[in-house]
Amino acid sequence: MGIAGFISEDLKKSPVTVDYTWYDRSQGVVQWNFHNIGSTTRSFILIRGVSQNGNVSEIYAFGDAFYPLYYRNFNVDFVTHPESLKNVNVETNSAPLAVIENSESELLVAFLYTLSGGESYSVLEAGWKGIEPGGISVALAKYKGIKNFEINYDKKQCTLYNEESNTDYQCPPDPFTVRGGMFSVDKSIKELFNDSIMAVSADTC
Repeated sequence: MGIAGFISEDLKKSPVTVDYTWYDRSQGVVQWNFHNIGSTTRSFILIRGVSQNGNVSEIYAFGDAFYPLYYRNFNVDFVTHPESLKNVNVETNSAPLAVIENSESELLVAFLYTLSGGESYSVLEAGWKGIEPGGISVALAKYKGIKNFEINYDKKQCTLYNEESNTDYQCPPDPFTVRGGMFSVDKSIKELFNDSIMAVSADTC
């Protein structure tokens, strides 16, 4: 297991940094390592893609693939308020999900990470067998309150996950509704599948 040695110009300017190490390269498992080097609490999402032959493709927010299945089967809830990951159930090996508004006011879903000043956090991700992560950055996320959301999702996410992992997990109803926090990021990161996420209530807290 070795340090990837990746720090982009974007990360050098951010109070949150990320690198990855190979947890098990033969099985395609990487470990993402986040560090809040600032003094204040920050929420953020991870953006990364696939690097092959000097080209980077499939850049999207971590968690945007397969989130309906995570929510239905793996006890990964939608966060309501930003909370340090020290208080999150580590048995799920993941951060909570959140609805993210990108710089074009489009909505998507991603894992939301929140670290207090000086805190660090690591998480595993499979699916990297024979390929390398690339296009890596973090996007700071600003909390905008709690809303009710109706999520219409592409069921291809369930099919692909079950095919890749040789499982038979069920997905939630389509559409399904959740109540959770919304966060905005100043990046034009796009939603991965053809999902439709819409706020169905103006309630905020």
